Amino acid sequence: MKELFFNKLDIDPRVIKLIFKEVELPRFLDDFNSLNEYWYPHPPCFIPLFLRHGASYKGINNHFFCERKVTYTEFFLENGYISEIARDSNQFIALIILKMIIIKDGVTADIISFCDSVGFSDYEIIDKFSIEFGDDPKHFEKLIYFKDKLPFKNIKNLEDYNGDFPSSLAILNANLENAALFEIAPTEALNGVGNLPPWLEINNEINNVDVFQDYLSKNLLKEAWLLLNKKGWLLKDVASCLEDLKVKANDELFNLVADNWINGWKKSTFLDGNY
Repeated sequence: MKELFFNKLDIDPRVIKLIFKEVELPRFLDDFNSLNEYWYPHPPCFIPLFLRHGASYKGINNHFFCERKVTYTEFFLENGYISEIARDSNQFIALIILKMIIIKDGVTADIISFCDSVGFSDYEIIDKFSIEFGDDPKHFEKLIYFKDKLPFKNIKNLEDYNGDFPSSLAILNANLENAALFEIAPTEALNGVGNLPPWLEINNEINNVDVFQDYLSKNLLKEAWLLLNKKGWLLKDVASCLEDLKVKANDELFNLVADNWINGWKKSTFLDGNY
């Protein structure tokens, strides 16, 4: 069932093999642990793929009802912020290999074996980058697969960014029409922005369920979805509203994403929790 879910999301088969441990990541790498039975509160736009114990999830952001590209992200559990770390699977796998090379201080037999298993032949280019720049993100425009397509996390100037993620820790994107609040940090950056929609308001208290149901009654599915990805929800209300949105959306992929979130929450220790 889970494999069908990831296939329907059109996740790269190489990454799916890592998720299901058909290709084993070296034990010295602790950033990409299996999710197993762990489930921590997160907005439904974020789909966890790997767990870094006690710190963060790595996964993808997958939005519905608006023009947003799927992108690889990291969700920091402590501060509730989602960061764009890779724009595609080649970048994501390159980051894994760079991490391996940095830890081992060079290319080793187990790194070569891993690269062969995922069909990644450019490890020598990544090794050369690591010798010159380490893993310094300030130089990622020189890293293979990152040139001309930098993730927002690594952008120095907004004009150098050609994606649609809303924020980095230093820069706020000019287009916030399809942004979720979890994708913006610090949220105080929004204080200077006028005419914010309810799902981006951080100071005005609203009844999330009432506003959601109003959007749904007007068939404003994008607005209802983005509101679900706002901070301040009880998880049980998110689950209930996802069920309502499933009926309106009548979309197979949305049903799978919603059910994946709901089932994870039901099995978790956060039944009475919030985000």
